[in-house]
Amino acid sequence: MLLFPFSALKAQEREDAFMIWSTINVSKSLEKNKKWTLGVISEYRHQMHEGVSRMNQYLVRPSVAYKVLPWLTLKYQMDFAAVGGSKTTVLPTGETMISGADFQWRFMPEFNMSHKVGDFSFSYRQRFQTSWKVKAGTNSTVLRSRAKIDYSIPKTPVGLHFAIEPYWCDFSRGSFAWFQKARWYAGFDFKLADNITFTPEYVCQAYHNHKGRYDRRTYDDHVIYMTFTVKL
Repeated sequence: MLLFPFSALKAQEREDAFMIWSTINVSKSLEKNKKWTLGVISEYRHQMHEGVSRMNQYLVRPSVAYKVLPWLTLKYQMDFAAVGGSKTTVLPTGETMISGADFQWRFMPEFNMSHKVGDFSFSYRQRFQTSWKVKAGTNSTVLRSRAKIDYSIPKTPVGLHFAIEPYWCDFSRGSFAWFQKARWYAGFDFKLADNITFTPEYVCQAYHNHKGRYDRRTYDDHVIYMTFTVKL
């Protein structure tokens, strides 16, 4: 069911989308033992698809995290997001113009479990995400389950990581087992300073239909994702 997105080499009826996501992630531990952490993310997403280049989304995400155990962290985040592309206009030149942004609030409690073995670390994150679309007046709730492997290259400030994150259960559709999409991540972590990390990665979002099957009629998103993380 979780088909690797490069099965996109198959014939598709729609052209895949190319996206660029750029993020600044700033956090501050409130205590020496680092049990409580406050953070904020600023993220811009741009999409190029079928000849149209547009803002896909801009969001600000404040968060608070508490480390219950060395291997277990609880976190609560909230998105204030502007999502572009609600209106399409065909110009006299034949070009397509997309305008109008909807606003979304997202509420995201989550837990993250991690374990380190030598230069490898393994983590599992479960996020319960509820989204409220302001203009449409609708909401949706999904479960996001991310499994991740990190590898720190010895004697270098460079790390590698790979992750998969399926989206499950759109409760607004009244179905618990409905599978929406999978995100695949592969990237590097460059430690520029003790408290600054630059993370470039490739992300593919492979969409599925209401029966949980890979949908050939729906385009996938191919993303270049760049993140600067600063720990104050």
